[in-house]
Amino acid sequence: MSLASKAYDSWVWLRKEILSQSAGKVAFALLLALVIISVYAVITMPPDYNRYWNVGVYWRHNPKNAPPEWVSSLGYACVTHRSYDLRLAEPVQVSEGAGRLDISYNLTYDLGVKDYPQGVKVSVNIGVPQGVRNLRLVLNLIKPDGVTLRRLIDYTADFINTSVLKVDFDELGGLTLAMLEAYRDLVSRIDINEISLRPSKYLFGALILTDNREVAVTPLQGRYVFNIQLSFRVDGVSSQDILKYLRRSQTFLVVVVGTCYGIMGTDYQGRDLAEGLFYGFPIALVIGLLVALISSAIGVIAGLVSGYYGGFIDELIQRFVDILGSIPLLPILILVGKSIQVTYTGENKPLIMLATIFAVLIVFSWGGLAIVIRSMTLSLKSELYVEAAKAVGASNMRIISKHILPQLVPYIAASLVYSTPNAIITEAGLSVLGIQHGFPTWGNILSEARLNGTMAYWWWILPPGFLIAIVSLTFVLLGLSLEKVVEPRLKR
Repeated sequence: MSLASKAYDSWVWLRKEILSQSAGKVAFALLLALVIISVYAVITMPPDYNRYWNVGVYWRHNPKNAPPEWVSSLGYACVTHRSYDLRLAEPVQVSEGAGRLDISYNLTYDLGVKDYPQGVKVSVNIGVPQGVRNLRLVLNLIKPDGVTLRRLIDYTADFINTSVLKVDFDELGGLTLAMLEAYRDLVSRIDINEISLRPSKYLFGALILTDNREVAVTPLQGRYVFNIQLSFRVDGVSSQDILKYLRRSQTFLVVVVGTCYGIMGTDYQGRDLAEGLFYGFPIALVIGLLVALISSAIGVIAGLVSGYYGGFIDELIQRFVDILGSIPLLPILILVGKSIQVTYTGENKPLIMLATIFAVLIVFSWGGLAIVIRSMTLSLKSELYVEAAKAVGASNMRIISKHILPQLVPYIAASLVYSTPNAIITEAGLSVLGIQHGFPTWGNILSEARLNGTMAYWWWILPPGFLIAIVSLTFVLLGLSLEKVVEPRLKR
């Protein structure tokens, strides 16, 4: 029988033993789900996703510190987040004449709760054909009560030496003047600086004069209409040419920033936590399994060599294990990680840091297994069948591989399973302690919550902690079911 056939038969037997127990069935189902999600994440997520994750401008249109959208079903007042892509929108008006070309868009937004959006942002990265001299972009807002706030944005760009316009409006610079024009009597009764400090309140609020002759502002529910006017000064360019370029633009967005986002919410930079948690699945499994596999392999080899050959090799390996055991792992990890974090500035810094953490974990993780394997090897090599193999001239390698190692496999498998969550939890602990490698792991997300969040942002804290617990539980249950395979008396 070939080695592959033996390995397959062993796997079939092991799987049958695990699935015969309740803990094993749960662990197997959880592990299968983790593997499927991890593989799907590897296939669908871009390889350099960590660069997007760490660039704040990529998330600038998202609400910050926003809970998930489904909390609205629990009674939370969620203001809808809407992003309008004008490249796909049809203009409501197109007019040409006397060297001018005007295009107008109307976008509707329904405010259904008594709260304010976080803001309104406009992002423009468009190209224009030759012959366009300049562009005037104007944003007006028609509120549900019929009041129009004019020229919230009034921007003019010349295309003398360029055919591209790239500009972001994170604030509506014309809001104060628009408020003065629309509510002159009421605005005169309030501190005008309040408008620039809380623009969304006045943009989406109703101004009411109370009996005390004071101005109260409350959320104004209903349908809002954003009117975007593009006025081009052109020379021999048709409206169809302009529209064709607008549709091919890189970015042309109007975003009403809500107070809830996605299925897992956002952090302080507006990053989608669902994406970060999804990306963390394969990293968590790789960290756990890779460290466990390599450290277990080293521990098994060192224990077998130490126990079987004895003498000077045994003394050397055991004293080295004693030295490793006397060195505190966590301070070493912090010192090494911090030194790389401070000194290394290369492009591959996240990968270098993660590889270094891997290496330190592996170096310090195999000693315990080596001691146990040595003691078991010492016991097994005195068995009669091993003595008989020596008597017929079997080589040391054959005795180890044929007569000793197979007896250790169940224990090695159990040790491998138990050591997997340790590596995941250690990596998460390092991130929480400030040793961040740059990948959006679950520990990294928890660390960001500790540094930049509060306990109120539960959607930022609970999911990564819950996922770490699920992975740990998976391997603990797997280990429990393997325990009964290693020690059949536990089945009684």
